[in-house]
Amino acid sequence: MKQSVAQLESVNQLLKKGCFADAEVKLKPLADLSIPEAQLLYVDILLRKQPSLGLDYLFSLTKKKVAGANYKAAFLLYFHPEVGVEFQTFLFEAVVEEDVSAIIVAANLYYQQGDAQKAYSILSCYAHLPPVQKWLSELSSPAEVISISNFSDLRRPDLSKLSYKLIAQEINLFTVDDFLTDFECRWLIDRAQTDIKRSKVVDGETGKTRISKVRTGSVAQFKPSIEDWILLNIEKKIAVYFNISIENGELSNVLKYLPGEEYKEHYDFFHPNDSGSELAMLDGGQRFKTVLIYLNDVEQGGETRFPRLEKSLSPKAKQLVVFNNTDNSLSPLPLSLHQGMPVTSGEKWLYSKWLRGQPTSYKGHLQSLNVI
Repeated sequence: MKQSVAQLESVNQLLKKGCFADAEVKLKPLADLSIPEAQLLYVDILLRKQPSLGLDYLFSLTKKKVAGANYKAAFLLYFHPEVGVEFQTFLFEAVVEEDVSAIIVAANLYYQQGDAQKAYSILSCYAHLPPVQKWLSELSSPAEVISISNFSDLRRPDLSKLSYKLIAQEINLFTVDDFLTDFECRWLIDRAQTDIKRSKVVDGETGKTRISKVRTGSVAQFKPSIEDWILLNIEKKIAVYFNISIENGELSNVLKYLPGEEYKEHYDFFHPNDSGSELAMLDGGQRFKTVLIYLNDVEQGGETRFPRLEKSLSPKAKQLVVFNNTDNSLSPLPLSLHQGMPVTSGEKWLYSKWLRGQPTSYKGHLQSLNVI
């Protein structure tokens, strides 16, 4: 057992280095021994060689009821509708197998399409699992729990129902209410809890990050795994809504501000006069757009203020805020100066995503998960 774990770690290191041929040589014997982790990893190698080979192998694993195979199949098919195979059946089978990640995802997808009753019913059915019980304690209960025999009515998000409100045309600042569900907001906050640490800023002279009194909150930055279906779904929604490739985004962040904490006046673009901007822009170019999503209603304070526009937005749970940092030629917009006002009571939780003019190194993470 210890030997196979060490071999799998060795394979993972080879994959990170892009040594796929060497990784396949080491992994194939482990997959042939029917070690589930090796079999699922072998799917990824086959997908890189030829998508049809990887999918055929994965479908064979689902028929053999290999642990995690149904969830992986559902995950891949959800993000690749062009394959033409529905994800719902595989997700249902993963839930029946009591795969906790699948249970949480299925509940979230029903919440996403406004069916709180089915979402809560799924969670109730698996309340004996501690991670599921936690979610039940945080969500309000519908009038009746019902039995669900399949997920045939599950759909991908319908973004056409969302509408935006223009706040300031000068920087294309607008808001979108209910961009996320309560479930997604709670999931992001929960996901951030284990990785949160002191926030940093990009140093204008060096292009590297450092702690600064300008930004006094905390941040968790997400490098997603296959268990982060909910996060990747949010990122995909952002990409589709703004018609921007998902690979042009930086890593997602969740920010936390306690009373007295703030983010003073700043720009999100890399200033052309700063010596460190050239280094900072090596990874995807200029930050041309900022996306923020409030994850909770703040008791008091925590507004997002645009001093040069004389505009201020109060945190509103589930609301997306977006604005341009540059014009269409990627020249900085001085009017995009903004700040996160001090929280005076309670906590402020905020999702943030910076979008760049070209693909970033985040593309590698998405490719490793076969999301793109």
